[in-house]
Amino acid sequence: MKFNLIVLAGATTVLVSACSFTPKEQAEGKFDYTKLQTDTQIQPAPNKQLPALTNRYAIPDAAKEAPIGKNVPILAPTLVWPVAEGSRVEENETQVRVFFDELEGMSDVEQYVWQGVLQALRTRGVSLDQQVEKQFVVTDWLTDSFTYGEDETEIAVSRKVKIMLDTAEHGRTTALISTVSDREIVSNNDVTISADYLNFQDREAAAKVLNTVVSEIGITQQKGVADIDDDGSVVIDMGFDEDGYASIMMGASFSYTWALMQEVLPELGFEVNDFNQQTGRYYTTYNSEESGFLFWGNSSEGKLTLPNGDYEVKVTGDRSRTSITLFRDNKAIEADQVLEIFAPFAAEIRTQSGL
Repeated sequence: MKFNLIVLAGATTVLVSACSFTPKEQAEGKFDYTKLQTDTQIQPAPNKQLPALTNRYAIPDAAKEAPIGKNVPILAPTLVWPVAEGSRVEENETQVRVFFDELEGMSDVEQYVWQGVLQALRTRGVSLDQQVEKQFVVTDWLTDSFTYGEDETEIAVSRKVKIMLDTAEHGRTTALISTVSDREIVSNNDVTISADYLNFQDREAAAKVLNTVVSEIGITQQKGVADIDDDGSVVIDMGFDEDGYASIMMGASFSYTWALMQEVLPELGFEVNDFNQQTGRYYTTYNSEESGFLFWGNSSEGKLTLPNGDYEVKVTGDRSRTSITLFRDNKAIEADQVLEIFAPFAAEIRTQSGL
């Protein structure tokens, strides 16, 4: 980890000393208790006897030395909030880390989380300095500031945050670990800042970035996207619906897919004449040669190798996976026809989803 302190030229020197003020991270008060000695022998009262010795209430020695007195850190750290579905934090966690467990309908949790990281940082306007596929990303400089010292000196600090992926061998759990990899401090004064306080601030910055990522993944889930492919788009493939008909499958919820079809169908050349969300049906007319005023107010020429005519588009699914099945003359179109229309259909879905 690389740390730099930059002092602006011509500034006066201010040394921050514990003698003149109490740093934010240090406890205040009396610490006489740190000098107390443990009595080795309890003396009985006059004419009384001590009970038989027992170790029942003996206090075990601490497993490791811990700070006491004024060395006890009193600043409360920012918690990592597992607000996305499938995310969790471990009890007694010592790192800035969150775990994601595979959810129903999710084909690759590592891929989902990796794309979630990239999308979250892109959405928040955070550029990347380094990126290694499904291993880690390092952000560009992120600038923050805080006040420190008796004179409340303004300190500007720039950091690069590294987010690492750690996927379990079984492939059903992926962890994100956030740390500060580089730091530069800029001040108008020569300020001596406690190393513990700087480390605390670094942890705060790492936690804030990680919470941003988890929040954005949660927002994507709320939209109804359950599975994401390598380019960050919702997963689209061929499969079969609940009745066994050849269909276009999406790694997204029914509500998300249903709303998306309102934009996709007209762009592909379907005029939507009617619909029924309760039954999951769009009633459309397809014309590959002529484009007229469509139900949604747009016109488009056909992009699919389908015969002209009336089509019923059935949308069925749950919270994580949805099928799109086309019917003509009350019969589902054949698998080879689904294969022919899959590429333009999938391309339009990716365009309209805007992930």
